[in-house]
Amino acid sequence: MEFWGVEVKSGEPLKVLPGDGMVLHLSQACLGELKKEKGTESVCLFVNVDGKKLVLGTLFTEKLPQQQFDLVFDQDFELSHNWKSGSVYFFGYKAANPFEEEYPLIWLHIF
Repeated sequence: MEFWGVEVKSGEPLKVLPGDGMVLHLSQACLGELKKEKGTESVCLFVNVDGKKLVLGTLFTEKLPQQQFDLVFDQDFELSHNWKSGSVYFFGYKAANPFEEEYPLIWLHIF
């Protein structure tokens, strides 16, 4: 298992490649530094998988600058957002795909 993190800049979607035999667990997204004065902007986070663009969530510059996820990807995908005032940072970890091993592991998440 290894830490994973990326910066997705304004107007620049980012292609993410988990790698052969790997999965990427997307755990969190947060807003970067504000380039303008504080406001009450909403920022939509998007993931594009197999040509389908889906909303992951919405961040708010004052009320909700970060959000947690529990998403696992075993194929390439693209991250983007609609915030024009800065970058959004995504974090998680990469791990071996448990379904590609001879004896699959059982994943248990307790919150």
